[in-house]
Amino acid sequence: MPYFLPIKFKITNLKSEKPDKFPVYKNCDETLNYEALKECTTNKVADYIKLSVNYELADKLFPLDKSTQFLVNFTINKKGKAENITAKAHKKEMAAEVINVLKRMPKFKEPGYKDGKPVETEMQILMTIYF
Repeated sequence: MPYFLPIKFKITNLKSEKPDKFPVYKNCDETLNYEALKECTTNKVADYIKLSVNYELADKLFPLDKSTQFLVNFTINKKGKAENITAKAHKKEMAAEVINVLKRMPKFKEPGYKDGKPVETEMQILMTIYF
């Protein structure tokens, strides 16, 4: 039986220079302005993670806690694929789970762009699971 736990996400572009165009995740309209595209992509990535995380593992790892938080860093490469994925969590098994989820994440429709050219875009997800 799957567990449905509320999750809070914050996705941040880590580079000091933001791209002119935010990476476009599937089902987002690439013609949106920067902020709307960032919001759409953020929500779609959050939805993907919500549907993909093993909630039974989270419940098993944190039986007495009300919540747990972890931080994931990754890069959307010039071809729109997540790479260089790292995670910090209270339990290494949870960090490994999130890394595996992001490794399976579908390719983005478009990478980030700066001056009309594809660029690597560093991303950070701060994720909190509430029990």
